Amino acid sequence: MPLVLKNAHFFDYRDQTSNHTNILIEEGSKGKLRFSTDVNKLIEDLGDVRIIDCYGKIVMRSFVNAHQHSYLSLTRTHKLSSEVDFQMRLKTGAWKIDKLIDAEILEAAALYSAIDALKNGTTCVVEHHSSQTFIEGSLEVLQKSFYRAGLQFLPCFEISDRHSYSAAADALSYTDTYLRSNPGLVGLHASFTVGNSTLKNAVELAAKHKTGIHIHAAESIADQDHCLNEYDKTVIERLHEAGVLDNKRTILAHAIHLSDEEARLINESGVYVVQNMESNLRSNVGFFNSEGLGENIMLGTDGLHNNMLRSAKMAYLAGQGFDDIDPAIAIKRLRVGNEYFYKNKLCSDCENNLIIFDYPYTEEINTENLPMHMIFGIESKHISHVISQGKIVVENGRLTMINEEDSLYFIREMTRKLIKLFGK
Repeated sequence: MPLVLKNAHFFDYRDQTSNHTNILIEEGSKGKLRFSTDVNKLIEDLGDVRIIDCYGKIVMRSFVNAHQHSYLSLTRTHKLSSEVDFQMRLKTGAWKIDKLIDAEILEAAALYSAIDALKNGTTCVVEHHSSQTFIEGSLEVLQKSFYRAGLQFLPCFEISDRHSYSAAADALSYTDTYLRSNPGLVGLHASFTVGNSTLKNAVELAAKHKTGIHIHAAESIADQDHCLNEYDKTVIERLHEAGVLDNKRTILAHAIHLSDEEARLINESGVYVVQNMESNLRSNVGFFNSEGLGENIMLGTDGLHNNMLRSAKMAYLAGQGFDDIDPAIAIKRLRVGNEYFYKNKLCSDCENNLIIFDYPYTEEINTENLPMHMIFGIESKHISHVISQGKIVVENGRLTMINEEDSLYFIREMTRKLIKLFGK
């Protein structure tokens, strides 16, 4: 059924315009938006149509989480490791978890991640998945759960030599099969867990499918130290020489510990960097600095949550003193996630993905002060409706396509199972 937003105050981030208008929303991945000051003109040739009165409300495009690990969503509040060293924390925490993930646990993790995302106005995630003992079929489990709730995604499977070379080979083979019929990226963990053979094979696979690589890059200084000691070059130099930066769909997550030359290589290549401020703070790995990187900087959460407004706020608030950032730049980075899909002609983030905010503003909102409102005023609690591919997936704060109570019962059951396995 076509959907009309009546009396909407619509902010178009791409054109930097603000209009009081009526919006007809077509359904589907290629659904368009039609605007008119006369609502009757929009509906005159339609049969059944649903109209939502948005008087006094704000409408804008929904958000993209540019780096997410849904498999970690069930344990985000469980202390996985007491280690201080970054690599030891990975070995005793996340890397232990990703060997315990089975189809049931992953389904629950995906459902929880989808609920969290949609309620926070995030309708698309760039998923960096890892389940080293459950490889074949894992992305399909994510896809089924996400689509069931109304969440779109661009996935990859994290290929790494850390578990075994045979697991890396299996992950490469599975990625090849998946990409034959689905959009996605070729996933790699990080330079320090990916040998030359696996790196070469991954780059060749990405070229075969005309897509990019999604990899953690220089998240910790340990990644740089390993690369310099093992290969006598920096992380980005190694990735550049291997061809990782050759495709503009490539995503470099974190990119904290970079030299000026590495920043230049990234900027000139046109690939994308994802800032994960809260994850960096939690892991105590350092602060993001955008100097020399250009404008292809997106925001992600690294598995902590899917609240992208919160990520934008943290990018600005915690970035002061470490980065050249203000509220306008933080909100621009929030929207680079949408632009990544638009410029790379990927349909996972659609024009008809929208959010309706019921925000009791004090100062009239315009395009100039919108970033200040989004950093210091607007919160996810103000979201009344979320629209994904033209369908209402959140209405008055409740999901419409799945039963939340039943889903949460299953999610909690699988969380107990995972934590019990983790403790053995």
